Amino acid sequence: MGVAILLLMERVNIVVIGDVPPVEVEILRNELEKVFSYDFSVYARLPLPEECLMESRGQYDATCLLNRIMQYPGYRVLGVVSSDISFPGYNFLLGLAASGGRGALISVYRLRHGDRKRYLERMKKEAMHELGHTFGLKHCNNRCVMQFSNTVFDVDNKPPAFCEECSIKIREHLR
Repeated sequence: MGVAILLLMERVNIVVIGDVPPVEVEILRNELEKVFSYDFSVYARLPLPEECLMESRGQYDATCLLNRIMQYPGYRVLGVVSSDISFPGYNFLLGLAASGGRGALISVYRLRHGDRKRYLERMKKEAMHELGHTFGLKHCNNRCVMQFSNTVFDVDNKPPAFCEECSIKIREHLR
C-alpha cells in the first residue's frame, strides 16, 4: 500500500453536506483532533442530495446521508449536515452512526440556537458522541458525552468529555 493511501486511511475525513460555514467546520476539526489521536481533514463539500430528501417532512433521511458519506475513504468518515435529519420512528435526529462502523453523521440544524460558543460546543459534543459509536461505545449512564441526547437541552447538560469507562474503551481503539 502506498504511503499516500496509508495516510488517507488513518485519517478521519469530514464530509460537509449543505451549507455549514468553513470556519465552523475548521473549529470542529481542531477540537476533534485534541480529543482523538487522528488527523481530521475536510475531505469534501457536497450539496444536499435530493434523493435523501423526505419531502413530506421537509427533512433529510439520515440513513441515506450516512450511506452517501460512506462512499468516501478514511479510517472514519464524519458527515456534518446543515439541514434537519430524521430516521423512521423519530421526529428528528441530532446524529447517527453505525455502531462499530466507520461512518458518523451530525446535523447542526437544531444545534444552532443560542450563542455561537454554545453552538460550537454542541457540535463538538455531538461529533464526539457519534464518533464514539463508531468505536463501539453505547449510550452511557455516567456523566459522559455518550449520554443519550433527545433534545438540545440534553446536549447542553452533558459534558464535552468521555467518562473514565468510555475513555478506556476509546484508548483501546486508539492504540
